[in-house]
Amino acid sequence: MEYVLQVAEQKEFSIKLDPRCKLLLLVTIAIVMVSGKTVGVEGVLRAICAAVPFLLLLTIKRFQAAAVYVLLLGSAIFCENQIVPHTSGIGNLVLMMICGIITRFGTGYMMGWYTVNSTSVSEFITAMERMHFPYFITIPMSVMFRYFPTLSEEYKAISDAKKMREIGHPLKHPLAYIEYILVPMMMSSVRIADELSAASLTKGLSTGSKRTHICQIGIRPLDVLMMIGAAAMLVLFFVY
Repeated sequence: MEYVLQVAEQKEFSIKLDPRCKLLLLVTIAIVMVSGKTVGVEGVLRAICAAVPFLLLLTIKRFQAAAVYVLLLGSAIFCENQIVPHTSGIGNLVLMMICGIITRFGTGYMMGWYTVNSTSVSEFITAMERMHFPYFITIPMSVMFRYFPTLSEEYKAISDAKKMREIGHPLKHPLAYIEYILVPMMMSSVRIADELSAASLTKGLSTGSKRTHICQIGIRPLDVLMMIGAAAMLVLFFVY
């Protein structure tokens, strides 16, 4: 059944990148966007990095996420260039903080979101083993790959249950709303982490012996092109 699902998933994606290529792109985007300037060579690199998650989200048909990403990033850039220079005091500080967080961390977050949603746990573990990463790194990261999607599903279930009981309206009772969301989420997060850790250990990830995989991953010409581009951006970033 798992093999059938993986084959169907591979056919769904028109462009399928190797997990190692995705990780390199994620690291490159995070470095350039967080530390880069907005002018000169670094400004061009930031523009390229900002476009990569948008294009990749389109390849997995997450059009709504791509639209929200473009809207937030475009609004933050417009605010930084047109509104922040004309404000002062506390308002200026708040706008600078909000826009800075979106422009410097939003792109890396969306690239990470794409990586998690387009990579199965089996593909990720296979890629980590081929890079000869130790198991004390592979196991926590494989758990993380399923932790956030599972936690998101749990949040939706808690919200649906709260709506059915008509309790904790966010506008009428904001403190109660936070309580009814925060307390169940804290309990669920601990339980989900324990269950995913147990599931990973049950699959034999901690045995230390070589494992077999039925998922198919490999460096393709597109992966080579993307990895060369990422390496070139890193070189330009540190040189200039």
